[in-house]
Amino acid sequence: MRPDIRWLSVAAVLASLTVATGCTGDSDKSTLGEATKQLIADGDKLLASRELAATGKVTATERADKNTESGCAPGQVQRFFRAQGDLSGQPDASMPDNSAGLMRGLLGLMGYDTVVGQRDLRDSSLGVSVMHNSKTRLTFILTVRKDPKPQIMIVGKTSCYARDH
Repeated sequence: MRPDIRWLSVAAVLASLTVATGCTGDSDKSTLGEATKQLIADGDKLLASRELAATGKVTATERADKNTESGCAPGQVQRFFRAQGDLSGQPDASMPDNSAGLMRGLLGLMGYDTVVGQRDLRDSSLGVSVMHNSKTRLTFILTVRKDPKPQIMIVGKTSCYARDH
């Protein structure tokens, strides 16, 4: 599969998941503040994990510190946790999927379910997993690729919540 086609496929899958997992707006669930605290805690736990240290070095670039309307219905906002970095050493053919799999396993232990995994993509140079926790309504998108840099990208997000006035 050509690289540009592959990235379009990944983008289409992730866009559909944004709509499906992030924008229900149920007011009887946790507040945006509670969800943000949990998102940061889960993101920090992932960044500090042995699983990620075995893969590479990653640092947070956004720590859910601002509201974003993108992907939400009018009047709703969500928060993002983003991190990126590079693989340790020279990546072999199975490194992207193995690396994404290590992080997927840790998030699974933290109560997240796999929405999209490597079997859905069938690409040896790209490891992608989308994990969702239905209890906390948080989603993590894990992307590991051989090239270009950054090779590891982690995006965590809350669901959409009504904007506080």
